[in-house]
Amino acid sequence: MTVCILTNNAALFPSAAFGNGRSIRTLTLAMQDGCIVPPTSDDFSRAYKELEREFSAILVLMAPESILPGASAAHIAAQSHGGTAKVSVLDSQQIGPGLGLLAQIGSQKAAAGASLPEVQEYIRAIIPFLFTLLCPDTALSSYDERNNLSTASLTDLSSVVPIYSIEEGCLAPYKKVRTRRHLLETLQEFLEEFERPQQLAYFRGYTIRLRARQLREAASGLFPGTPFTEMELNAPLSALFGAQAVGITVLEMPV
Repeated sequence: MTVCILTNNAALFPSAAFGNGRSIRTLTLAMQDGCIVPPTSDDFSRAYKELEREFSAILVLMAPESILPGASAAHIAAQSHGGTAKVSVLDSQQIGPGLGLLAQIGSQKAAAGASLPEVQEYIRAIIPFLFTLLCPDTALSSYDERNNLSTASLTDLSSVVPIYSIEEGCLAPYKKVRTRRHLLETLQEFLEEFERPQQLAYFRGYTIRLRARQLREAASGLFPGTPFTEMELNAPLSALFGAQAVGITVLEMPV
């Protein structure tokens, strides 16, 4: 059985350390007037039919529905799929680098010859060891507009800007900050909670001037040799969280 990991470009791929990604396929999210258009069940059905020409099994790895709609459409298409490939849908409970890392880890497991259930269970076991902090640019974030959250922005330093952690696929309030410096300090304090992380990924919107040097230096001192990747949000993630959003994802699996 050859297993494909199907995700979308709400995933960012921080590291090549977890395999070459040959079994990862990405469904491009459509954009309209600067907003994400969630994929339909027909979009997923077409993707499944195309992928079964090359793979005998497809694991659809999705961002949580509460953050980015699409998982329900993937399920509907999987239930009605009558092709030769087995299809399973898994909620990653992550987005951005967290979603990308899980896809890479699943791809590595598939490359080692694991079956679809084995790949799915392996990824499911790793999900609790991924941790993400996110500070949306709430002046621009469609997520915040959809959920009636604060309209503050990092461009307005007199405002209180919320930081969220991703908890079981939902954005949970973590802390509020007033300045970029306080935001960086909060991210550094978050890093200090870990002992032996395997991957660190700092991500930011394309207009924010908050660079990773200070955080990278802190991470290097705390965890010498641990990969630290700085990533820029792509168009869908910028539409979702705003062009000045920043965050960090940590993978710390038991040794």
